[in-house]
This record gives sequence, structure tokens and C-alpha cells, in this order.
Amino acid sequence: MNAISPTRYSAAAIALHWILALLLLFQVGLGGGLEHLPKGFAQFAGYQFHKSVGIAILLLSLLRLGVRLVKPRPAPVPDGKPQMFLASAVHVLLYAIMIGGPITGWVIVSTAKVKLQTMLFGVVPWPDLPVGQALHEPAEFMHGLLGPMTLGLVLLHVAGALYHHFKREDVIGRMLPAVIASRTGMGIAAAVAIVAGFLALSGGRGLVFAAPAAAPSVEASSAEVIDDAQPAVSESEVAVAPSEVASEAAVVAKAVPWKLEKGGRLGFSAEYSGEAIKGSFGRWDAKIVFDPEDMPGSSIRATIDLASVESGDSQRDDMLRSDSFFGVGSNPSAQYVSTSIRQTGEGRYVANGTLTLHGQRKPVALRFNLKIDGDKATANGSATLQRLSFGVGEAEWSATEQLKDAVGVDFSFRATRQGG
Repeated sequence: MNAISPTRYSAAAIALHWILALLLLFQVGLGGGLEHLPKGFAQFAGYQFHKSVGIAILLLSLLRLGVRLVKPRPAPVPDGKPQMFLASAVHVLLYAIMIGGPITGWVIVSTAKVKLQTMLFGVVPWPDLPVGQALHEPAEFMHGLLGPMTLGLVLLHVAGALYHHFKREDVIGRMLPAVIASRTGMGIAAAVAIVAGFLALSGGRGLVFAAPAAAPSVEASSAEVIDDAQPAVSESEVAVAPSEVASEAAVVAKAVPWKLEKGGRLGFSAEYSGEAIKGSFGRWDAKIVFDPEDMPGSSIRATIDLASVESGDSQRDDMLRSDSFFGVGSNPSAQYVSTSIRQTGEGRYVANGTLTLHGQRKPVALRFNLKIDGDKATANGSATLQRLSFGVGEAEWSATEQLKDAVGVDFSFRATRQGG
């Protein structure tokens, strides 16, 4: 005796259906809007999020397929052969897109010349596929067709559901949560589908993954600029005599927090094939506690978003973000923490501390000039570090004849005293 087919889909099937519907439409809108995002960090973050959503769709689609195979589902509504064939074809193609679409994107990422570690929503590392470079262009071609194909299939799917609805056949209600499986609920579901489709058709241009806009760089006066003739601070300067620390510890705590104003700059410079390469980071922040009369109580803690690197060449920026250099997928930020600050002259200081970059933690000394005028301060400084000691630019980039090992860092900013 044949089992009686249920009148509704299972709760798991219903939940996965609507989650995937929303994710698909969102993904199409996001994919269409990526090229309209500002180049640099905003576009990079958009692509990273697009990859994460794609993998989520792949995993949920496989789960949905498993539920479809295991859980009993309502029998197809009897209709003409052309209509039933079209309905089946739309379902099959939707599954093909939900599973094949993310896989083609995965192939594109896995065969890209610039390797970037994929981190699902910035947390979980996702491996590349072991496929050859020959699949890159076919995967790109197929992936480019996904937007219009998805929208076309969704519209056919919605049209089929409405066709049965107007024939007084409760097809929509079978896939609605029980609490809204009514005539009113059907109308709401149709309206939501139409609105979501419209948002997807808009090309996702309303989606923004933008970094906070950086204000114009602070122009330092000639009195504030660091004298280039000064000798660089070596790593040996990180050590501070115990007697010096002990004498300073007796000073009454006076150091107070300072808040950075907009307009600061954090830059770097390197030499490649005899040419100076300069760049900067658009997203960085520092927590500063400072008072010239309380050096033991003063400290600097800076965090740099490495994905915000900009050097005037988008291809080079992608290379810097790749695993060959910063590896932002697994190490998205760098952090500098001072261990001591000492004065070396009128308005001149050296901060000794550690820089954590690319999974490596090394001592770095910052030499800076500081001018305090009431509750306002202006600072600028520099440091030199060896990129290879942090594992930056290894393998084919490890030869220092072409890309020098030494990298200069410079910064300038204004700050406001927060307490006294």
C-alpha cells in the first residue's frame, strides 16, 4: 500500500526554502553591485563577503537537497504535461544554480593568480579547490551568467506559484509557515517576493561596504618634520636601563588619554627594482595615553586594518593583501603595542614596543616628534622594519636584490586631550 503524501512540506524544508530564496536574491544584488563600489578596501570587503555568502548558499543548498531526498513532500499538482515539465525543469535548474554557482566561484578563487585566503565571514578559513588554471576562464564565463539566469528562474518559479494560486490550488500555502498559511499570508509572500526581486534587479547599488572616509592628510610644518639626518633607531634601543625605569616610576601618574582626530595618515615606503613604492592604510586607529612628565604611565596601542592598503595600483594592492605578503585572510590586522616611551630631546621621543604582523611578533622602535598646545597635539614619526623577519614577501619575493628587505613606515596625526 502506497504511503499517503503529506499536504505540506516539512518545517526544515520550509525554513531552508525561504532562507535560500532571500540569500539568492541578496547575492545577485550584491554581485551586480560589486563593480560599482569604490576601488580599494570597500570593493575588497564586498568581494570577501560575496564569497562567504556563496559558500553559505552552497552548504544550505546541499542540506536542502538532503532534506528533499529524506523527508516526504507533497505530490505534484496535476496539470498539463508542458506545465509539469516546465515546473520540474525550473526546480532542477534552481538547484543547479544554488550548487553550481558557488562552485564556479570557488574555482575562480582557487585558480586566481593572486592567492587570498578565503575566510568565511572573516572567521573560518576555507580551503581552495585542487583544480588547474585551465578551469579559470570557463568558470568565470559560467559565473557571469548566474545573475540573469537566477532572476529569470525565480520569476518563473513565482509565476508558477501564482498560476496555481489563481486556479484556487493551494500550492503557495504548502511552502509557507503554518502561522501565515492563509489567503492573506499568500498575498504577503507574493508581495515580499516581488519586492525582493526588484531589489535584486536594482543591481545591488544600494549595498555599501565602505570604509570610513579618510580626511585629508595633515600637513606638518617644517618645525614638526623629523630630521632625516637623524640615525635610525635600532632594535637594540628597545632595551631600557632598569635604573631609568626605577627613577621614572616615582613620578606621580599624569598620563591621560588622547583621541585621534580625522585626517591622520599611516604610510609606508619600499624599494622595488630601484623604484620607490609608496602607499598608506585607510583604516587604522590608536589608543594613546601620554604626558611628557609621566613617561612610565604613557603608552601607545595601534591597530591597522591591512585590507585597507592602497598604493595607487589595484593589482599591486591585491598582491599585498595576498598570502604572499600580508595574508589578510588569516591575519587581517597588524598591531603595535609600546613597552616604553622615552624623551630624546625637546619635543622628540622614542617608543619601544612590539609589532605583530603576519603572525610574527617582533620589536620595533618608533621615533616621533610631538608638539602639545593646550589640549591639542600634533605628532609625526617614522620607523624602519625588515619585512622578511615578519614573513612578508617570502618565496619568490624573498630575493632582496629586486624587492628590498627594509620598509619605511611614517605617520602623522592630530589628537585631542580627553582628560586631565
